[in-house]
Amino acid sequence: MKKKHLFQLAQDLVLTAILLSLFGYHLYEEITHEWLGLVFFALIISHLSLNTWWLKKTFSGSYNSYRILQSTINFVTFLLFLTACISGIMLSKYLLAEMPFHSTTDLMRKMHMTNTHWLQILVSVHLRLHWKAIANLLANGYRLDLEHWLARRLIPACWLIIASYSIFVFVQRELLPYLLLQVDFAYFNYDEVQAVFYFDFFAMLIAVAYSTRFSIWFCLFRK
Repeated sequence: MKKKHLFQLAQDLVLTAILLSLFGYHLYEEITHEWLGLVFFALIISHLSLNTWWLKKTFSGSYNSYRILQSTINFVTFLLFLTACISGIMLSKYLLAEMPFHSTTDLMRKMHMTNTHWLQILVSVHLRLHWKAIANLLANGYRLDLEHWLARRLIPACWLIIASYSIFVFVQRELLPYLLLQVDFAYFNYDEVQAVFYFDFFAMLIAVAYSTRFSIWFCLFRK
């Protein structure tokens, strides 16, 4: 496998880990959250620079339903990322607090919380749209057999169980108001176990990815 592809795979895994870590705002010092946000921003720029081939092909070739969906998801994901980063920079209390555009208004805080929660969903959809390419990279890099019963039966079953668990997480953590711009001040449980917190949001990521898979199959490829 090309070193570039291995680097891309490692980078995307780190991006996903940092995204999940950013939700754990209350589990470490606030300045750590800001540093993670800056690293996330830098890695996104690197991710885009390594995929400029996709941008070059945007205005060439024909568009079917799947390509329209993929392009729309990529564009909306980028807009959410940009908005989340801008609002995060404006809310900075440590690293960028002296900047003239500094703002800690309730509206800015609400926008940041809403954007980041939607960003998690769109990143999950984006991940699912590129799931086959990621699986092929892993298989080629580590000589895995994608036709083995572990890959075709056991592992998907584990993902499905985790995705089912996310329904409980979504209700118990009351995540819907965040998506609807209804939360002014987030409630944090400072005593919760970090591993449980991160697993809960990882389960949400898997659930959205699985829902995307079946939605695309039902709407576009069922026939």
